[in-house]
Amino acid sequence: MSTGSVRASAEERARPLPGDDLISSPIGSLTDAVTIQAAPRDVWPWLVQMGAGRAGWYSYDRLDNGGQSSATRVIPELQRLATGMVFPALPGRTDGFTLAAFQPESFLVLDWKAPDGARLVTWAFVLQPLSARSTRLIVRARAGPGYRFRGLPWSLTKAVAPVVHFIMQRKQLLGVASRAEKARAFRTPEGEAAFLGAYDAAMKRLWRVPYEDLEVSSRFGTTHVVASGPRDGPPLVLLHGYMATLTMWGPNVADFTRDYRVYAIDIMGQPGKSIPAEPIRDAADYATWLAETLNGLRLDCVSLAGMSYGGWLALNFAIAAPERVKQLVLLSPACLLPIARQFSLRGMLMMFFPTRLTVDSFMRWLGFRPNRADARCVFDVMRLGLKHFRIPRETLRVTPTEFSDDGLPVMRVPTLLVLGDREVIYDPAAALERGRRLIPQFQGTLVAGASHDMCFSQHRIVDARVLDFLSRQRENVPRRVVA
Repeated sequence: MSTGSVRASAEERARPLPGDDLISSPIGSLTDAVTIQAAPRDVWPWLVQMGAGRAGWYSYDRLDNGGQSSATRVIPELQRLATGMVFPALPGRTDGFTLAAFQPESFLVLDWKAPDGARLVTWAFVLQPLSARSTRLIVRARAGPGYRFRGLPWSLTKAVAPVVHFIMQRKQLLGVASRAEKARAFRTPEGEAAFLGAYDAAMKRLWRVPYEDLEVSSRFGTTHVVASGPRDGPPLVLLHGYMATLTMWGPNVADFTRDYRVYAIDIMGQPGKSIPAEPIRDAADYATWLAETLNGLRLDCVSLAGMSYGGWLALNFAIAAPERVKQLVLLSPACLLPIARQFSLRGMLMMFFPTRLTVDSFMRWLGFRPNRADARCVFDVMRLGLKHFRIPRETLRVTPTEFSDDGLPVMRVPTLLVLGDREVIYDPAAALERGRRLIPQFQGTLVAGASHDMCFSQHRIVDARVLDFLSRQRENVPRRVVA
């Protein structure tokens, strides 16, 4: 975390910065700086959206933002810059600071001009990378010959302005630092490096087809998506199990991508490469997040498959937005019957004490074999994610619930339910019967000898049944080039 000091070094005060050339002979120059434990790309959005009536100035809101609290999240609609745009100094004003120059993720220079066009003030925000995950934010304010603080004579201006500026500037710098650091998805840089190393190793081992990483922004954060398969293939979207990351689809992706453009998504708010902003607070937020993610991918109507927790999310979305789901595949979904108490108890133990022992114990109970190399690398990603990822508390409280008898019949999306006949989270035969009874366009099947592990241990059988179901209506899916 930042130390609270905003004192610039002698070298920083003497160093030329962007914007210095805009006032060649300043009558005053003030330089402050703060170290932020976040990469420049994670600090930059907070600078872009500054301004009264926008995201605020992150300083004393009663004084410079009309009493409205400055934003605590990155606001996607405020992330566009154009030279000459105004950053209002006070709410309701059309004048203010003007964007004089910028370079994305590097610097942003504001100025304030007199009616005759002479520059009275420049205000430069410069991002200096210190490491891959830390930044020095250097801020310099320079006053031109015509500047007077609140109309005071120069003798008072030079005494009062530096004090007022320092008070407001310090609050702003610490406000930016606090927001950028809290927005970090991981507790420590070392933990982030350990998790990402395991994640990338799992992808290298399991994802045996070419893929590209995509990032989709929304008000909930930046969603990480891995896309594979023919670009003109019908879109198939995959939502993974609880805390498992999209790497869990490694055994299935080769089969799915033969004919489909597959989009595997790291679920927002869970360990992965998706970076949260505004926390997801309920099932409706998850439906909105998925809709915004599909919008960002330019996908109107998709085949949607979800495993366990992802199955709950998929069914939740199909009920909320049935027009956007061509076909629905539910793989051991955590939403058709009440979940076994052991699932909650073992899951809580794993969440609070994420060790190899607790993760392996939980997954072994579900039917997985931790000694299998493919499963091992996914379990390691889970363990490191639970240990190091900063899961938003609001999102952690969003747990799957059993859908009511009234809710399921209104969902008229063709649906396939696949369960292992040894499923442990609930009675698979009873879940199959409930789905058959309540979901209008329903197909269901049991996989012999499998439990919650079927996408791993019996992935060939699962893949074949999923693809057979999807192919039945494939001729109705328009083919088009997508992201």
